[in-house]
Amino acid sequence: MAMFKIKEQDDWKKNYILEFNEMRDAYEKKLQKKQMEIDTLKVEIVRLKNSKQTLKPKEKQITDIDIQSIRDLRLKGLSYSEISSKTKWSKATVSRVLNGLYD
Repeated sequence: MAMFKIKEQDDWKKNYILEFNEMRDAYEKKLQKKQMEIDTLKVEIVRLKNSKQTLKPKEKQITDIDIQSIRDLRLKGLSYSEISSKTKWSKATVSRVLNGLYD
């Protein structure tokens, strides 16, 4: 009867080790999959950074003359839309000028 218990204990240990190895293998596969996703994202980040360098900065910068012109038109009672149409600057830029962002 003592030998039967030893056999039972050996089976339990063997099953435990097999289950542990299966869990470890599954976990390692998940880790590998996540690492592949991370590597793919890193490559995409590098690609986006490189493509960003090819974008040209906005060439047209507002000048002091343009700023004064916008202010003068506003003093004459023109709306933001009318000033935008006359100066070819966006309403957002007109707003920034009139709210003092370019002082």
